[in-house]
Amino acid sequence: MNLGVIGLGIIGRAVVKAADEGQVPFTISGVATRTPANAADFLDSLTKRPPMMEIPEVTEVSDIILEASGGPTVEAICREALPRGKDVVINSVGALLERDDLVALAEENKARIYVPSGAIIGLDGLKGAAEGKVESVTMTTRKPPASLKGAPFIEENGIDIDNISEPTVIFEGTPIEACKGFPANVNVAAAVSLAGIGPHRTRMCIICDPTIDRNVHEVEVVGEFGRSFIRIENVPSENHRTGILTYLSNIHFLRQRTATLVVGT
Repeated sequence: MNLGVIGLGIIGRAVVKAADEGQVPFTISGVATRTPANAADFLDSLTKRPPMMEIPEVTEVSDIILEASGGPTVEAICREALPRGKDVVINSVGALLERDDLVALAEENKARIYVPSGAIIGLDGLKGAAEGKVESVTMTTRKPPASLKGAPFIEENGIDIDNISEPTVIFEGTPIEACKGFPANVNVAAAVSLAGIGPHRTRMCIICDPTIDRNVHEVEVVGEFGRSFIRIENVPSENHRTGILTYLSNIHFLRQRTATLVVGT
């Protein structure tokens, strides 16, 4: 199968490299990036260099398209791919919140929208629990100051990240509000809400913690099944906003597409 990759940051490069090395059962049919010059050396290092294209071209030559380019591109990718009946893999999942129109577009054209687990664990259990009665889903994210710099919420509220000397709650609300205020930081909250009880009922707390050097996510779920509590401490990649697990999750998702044995919900 042909895979198109849009975005050549940490996630996009990891997926393209994995395909080039035969770790995933796809041929990279085309790539797109806002900064082609920055990707030139990486592409030249591959055994088989995929062609650089614009988004419409990538969707045309690919069987499935993987988005790793940020929330602002999700609309354009879906509008190009879904009417062609092409499946999409969305990493900037916050852009899908309250977008029933994109889901309807996929259904109308017999296409599918996939969301990898990304930086969180336990979505299989949450999806299973959500088949029954779930009373609450609460997510708490702890991040070092460097991971939060430049977020719209930080800028708009004049929060001086550099002067925070102890763990401090800087945001409480819904994943919808969190993804607007921290679009590059909390896509994981959107994934949790979509897997569980939705973005309006899920509660989100963000803590700026200068005592840690990892991105920490905790999710508590209470329902008729009982109670679950998961915690993950993600080692950041070269991009401190993206954990290593995020791109590993994408690679496994693609490998699973043709796997004979599939484990998990």
